[in-house]
Amino acid sequence: MKRLQVQVCACNKCIMMGAMEIMDSIESLKKLKVQLRLQTQIDVAMDKKICGCLSDDASPVVVINEEVIERATPEIVMEKIVKLTQRK
Repeated sequence: MKRLQVQVCACNKCIMMGAMEIMDSIESLKKLKVQLRLQTQIDVAMDKKICGCLSDDASPVVVINEEVIERATPEIVMEKIVKLTQRK
């Protein structure tokens, strides 16, 4: 089974810019995994240090398998996760 490592920045700025909504979306996807027939393990973590060296307008920041997504939205993150789970 494939694995996706997803990290969502939990610094104050990212939280204020929507990081918790992104986390909620990822958790919902994990719950729908069976219905969507996703054959991927999704590991999610929050980390306050992800966006430390990025510009101020980068928030919220999400890292999926070492790919940094700046100004992330739930839609962008979900699209990326679904795309990665469908690759063979």
